[in-house]
Amino acid sequence: MAINYSVFEHKLGNKTRVRLLLLEGVPVYWPSLFVVETMRARSVNTQQSFLSNLLAFFKWLEIKQIDLESRLSERPSSKYLTENELMDFMNHAHWTKSTLDNLANDISMHPTAFRQIGAAQAESRINSIKRYLSYLYENLGDERSKFAQIDRMKKRLNLGVREIKPAWKKRKNITNGLSQNQVDIILCRLHFNSADNPWPKSEAIRVRNYMIFFLLFELGIRRSELLGIKLEDINWRANQLQIIRRHNDPDDQRKVEPLVKTNERILPVPDHLMTLILLYKENFRISKTSKKHPYLLVSHGRGDGSPLSIKALDQIFVRIRTIIPELKGVTPHSFRHHDVYKTIQAIERSTEGKPVEERMERERRILLSKYGWSDSSKMPDLYGQRYYQEEADDAIRKRSKELADGSIRESRKSKNNTNKTNG
Repeated sequence: MAINYSVFEHKLGNKTRVRLLLLEGVPVYWPSLFVVETMRARSVNTQQSFLSNLLAFFKWLEIKQIDLESRLSERPSSKYLTENELMDFMNHAHWTKSTLDNLANDISMHPTAFRQIGAAQAESRINSIKRYLSYLYENLGDERSKFAQIDRMKKRLNLGVREIKPAWKKRKNITNGLSQNQVDIILCRLHFNSADNPWPKSEAIRVRNYMIFFLLFELGIRRSELLGIKLEDINWRANQLQIIRRHNDPDDQRKVEPLVKTNERILPVPDHLMTLILLYKENFRISKTSKKHPYLLVSHGRGDGSPLSIKALDQIFVRIRTIIPELKGVTPHSFRHHDVYKTIQAIERSTEGKPVEERMERERRILLSKYGWSDSSKMPDLYGQRYYQEEADDAIRKRSKELADGSIRESRKSKNNTNKTNG
């Protein structure tokens, strides 16, 4: 029978949140110790990602019937994973969890039933396992050989990444922004007074959700940044909103804490959005529960007044995608991509006629500041891909037209010369 693990979030004495790997409700010793010792300062999302990667490794150990901890505890010499075993794990690292589960349960699978994850996720898995094996080897391996074995293991996995990478499926380079039709639908059909609004029974939900869409649309903030907004972060007089990092915030009692990944910053808020926020605050964020915490966005209905959760926010987008087919694929992050696109357009218009180097430097400075990216971040290039691709396509079309027009002119000129000669 397959072993079933689960991931649980636990609060330490200082209110720090950590994710632990459980087996039948009991923390698994070494993975949990690794998280507490080496990852407690990292976000719970990073911890979750690591443990998810580790589960794939544990599933492989289960398939191969390897008790690694017992092998490493052997004396006088520990028994480490062999070259062949490491390579065998590499061959399993790109399978999805469901595929690995089927293999662990000895379920016969047709070759077409095997499913792969993306190249980046597979590489992330291997890097996580490399860290965990280094930790495990150092703590359980014998003193004479463990450091040499750590070096050998790292080299083997690094080489394996380079060797197998071309065989992994790569995700298509898809831009996740909003089309103009989707923008029109969001602004019109999702308006809180629209007859087509997906939440006809609750005015509070309609106003709140429309405010959510507008906060994302106008500010380009992340989902976690949106859910972390407190009333004190809003400067009503200056029409500004602060994005603040508050990991392990004692005010936040949600099961999963929304975490700000980017730098803190202050964003200008348009008048119409500030008016909408004030409308929501004064008329709908009025329950007794909502007065007990500082968060702007609250639930209405079940759990009335409690801070809006990540799961509840995701369900809002599930509903609009289900009811309005044109919004298929739209997520909170789609708004961020779209806002970057709009921002680059505005920057290009304001710097038209200036040297290319000056325009590019100005664009990068503005994007880093507005979206909270670090100075070394590659995100401006990634998020601006849609605009750059459109610019490239437009340049190619113009060039093709110039070549075609030139060819036509040359053809006419040649024809006229021929007619003159014949005449």
